[in-house]
Amino acid sequence: MEVKRYEIPGLVNRPSWWKVRTNEIESICRNIKNGSCTAAGKTPWGFPVYQVVYNDYPDSSNEVNWMSVMSTKTPELFGNKEGSPQTVMISGGIHGAEIEGVILVLNLISLLETGVDLRGRKNDKLLELARLYRLVLFPCVNMDGRAVSPDHRLGASIEECRRAGEGFWTNDKVIRWPEMKEYFPLPLERVAHTGGYCNSEGYNIMHDGTPGNIKTAEALAILKAAEKYKVDLYLNLHSQPETPCNGFRMHSMCSFPYSIEVVKELSRRCKKVLEERGFVYEPDAVRKIPCKLDINTPVHLCSGAATATIEFAARDPENFDVIADTGYAFLETILESGKEMLFCDRKNWKTLNAQYNTQL
Repeated sequence: MEVKRYEIPGLVNRPSWWKVRTNEIESICRNIKNGSCTAAGKTPWGFPVYQVVYNDYPDSSNEVNWMSVMSTKTPELFGNKEGSPQTVMISGGIHGAEIEGVILVLNLISLLETGVDLRGRKNDKLLELARLYRLVLFPCVNMDGRAVSPDHRLGASIEECRRAGEGFWTNDKVIRWPEMKEYFPLPLERVAHTGGYCNSEGYNIMHDGTPGNIKTAEALAILKAAEKYKVDLYLNLHSQPETPCNGFRMHSMCSFPYSIEVVKELSRRCKKVLEERGFVYEPDAVRKIPCKLDINTPVHLCSGAATATIEFAARDPENFDVIADTGYAFLETILESGKEMLFCDRKNWKTLNAQYNTQL
């Protein structure tokens, strides 16, 4: 279908490898050969919600869910057999204008398919690390929001970033965060441009996690994958235009103590590596858990996964390569950490939670 994309005036042209439009995402996903690619759902405008899986393997056979088995003496029955690779799920583009996560996932797919990223560059370290895990990738969850969003927001004013990302009302005022969350969905009759935050029906997929009342096929695809693949770690990729800082957000106030500690440790390690490589990281490396819920919460509750939202800087990096390389720094650090730690240790679940509960 014909969709009008919001253009920010005066932005530099994207490089040829910056393939982030919906037709380009679809082309990359349809040509996957080394993994499996399925349409796990369909957006209101009819775009596929692509789910890409690498290094898949048969799950251990059981008919129990996580919420049930974690109350038993054998919570490891929900996990996969000992010695199996850990499962990392990564989603980009839940907010369609936040392009940094989309380009990171697409670069990772290119590495796994061709040995080079979209720039034609090798990254043997990341490629080697990625092959140690079962990866469940959602390159762009909110394809509706992506379709109406600009190719990037580098160098844009904060006002234009917000107009592109958050949209604007018929009176031309920006639909500001967090007031936009007073609506679910947005009242479209009052909206001139939905921005990339919501899908075309006005739903913010990030907050579509109410059990028994999931509104969007996009959110349902993520939750089904979390349970089906018994995800150990979920990385929810976003970006923000307010500061030049990158960092972790731990959004699930319902996370168990061990999962919180895992994310804190990953944040500490990422801070160290990003700063060593010259990337700007938020001053407070480990933020306190805010009193809020989002889709990370049901992902955690249906799989036990440690969950984290990674926020990239949306408009201040010097160039497109910095965005790509910042994403690599995050992924390399996190996947390297998984070689020595379990993101979700179901076998020792109760002992670990009791231990870390006394330290929080």
